[in-house]
Amino acid sequence: MRGYTRDARCLGNSMGPKHPFDRVTSVPTGRAGDQTYPRSVGVLGHGFLAEAVLRRLLRALPAATHVSTYGHNPDLLARLQRLGAHRAASAADLAARSEYVLVLLRKLEDLETDLSGPSGFQAGVHSPTILVVGAISTPDDLRSLASELAEKTAGLLKLVDAPLSGTPAVAARGELSIVVGAAPGLYRDSLPVLELLGTCVRVGGLGSAQIANACEQYVIAATAMALSEAAVIAERADLDLSRVLQSWELSLAGSRVLEAARDKLLNRDFQPDLPAGAALAPLEVATQQAWRTGTSARLLGNVRELFELLDRAGLSSQDLTSTYQYLAAQHPERRGAQG
Repeated sequence: MRGYTRDARCLGNSMGPKHPFDRVTSVPTGRAGDQTYPRSVGVLGHGFLAEAVLRRLLRALPAATHVSTYGHNPDLLARLQRLGAHRAASAADLAARSEYVLVLLRKLEDLETDLSGPSGFQAGVHSPTILVVGAISTPDDLRSLASELAEKTAGLLKLVDAPLSGTPAVAARGELSIVVGAAPGLYRDSLPVLELLGTCVRVGGLGSAQIANACEQYVIAATAMALSEAAVIAERADLDLSRVLQSWELSLAGSRVLEAARDKLLNRDFQPDLPAGAALAPLEVATQQAWRTGTSARLLGNVRELFELLDRAGLSSQDLTSTYQYLAAQHPERRGAQG
């Protein structure tokens, strides 16, 4: 891939014009080593993490790297332009401008309208391009799309599987945990940009990261819901929840899920760092894989059922700890049943 080396990044930062938003603040560390950064990076889509990711890229990429974006949210496009991103006129224009593109949509299906036609992404691909899919998808759908795009672009467009999940604050700090599915060589080529966003681990070929991410999101959702259920049980037994949570912190030391849930449970503040609804697509992928592998994932079924109850109660836009709010409203008269 054409691009700038780490040394060229430093040269551009010291000798080139300063970006008004302080594009380059420090040289990133990570396993990308001396691999080059792309000359042009694009972000396609305006999903939950799009603004935070673009802020991070604008700060951390070499000043000479051209950063463009395209999506269907005009207000967000205007904000991203003010940050320093170039506004592409269409998905095709974004492809023509970029040799490395991040897809930041919630689900892969949302990409379909931006792929084909004269203004679609495929029409703008004219040279080798890496398309990093940060959206949620089934492995089969992603592999099918990769094969189709490779055929329609004469092999110029190569897909990397890297579903991005986390909060905007974590993404803006470049501290995401990113599982990646790609061939080893393509993984190495994708690292210089991905490692600006977080720590990367290759788990296999295309589609494998979707499975790994789905299993991770299942564990996080199950843990957040279990903490919420346990909090209701403890309070209905007339226990001091703050003391109970303090005891959990001793036995579950280092749990980021517990750390994030603690204040929400104590303050009854379920505003989302990540909406509960964002867990649905990964849970569907995990369920499909359980069925395909003959795994009797009963707990997974229970987690999905509880999520559906939250959705029907109008809580899917809240944090997953809103499970507490839902359960506390069920049979509120049952309290004080200590053993």
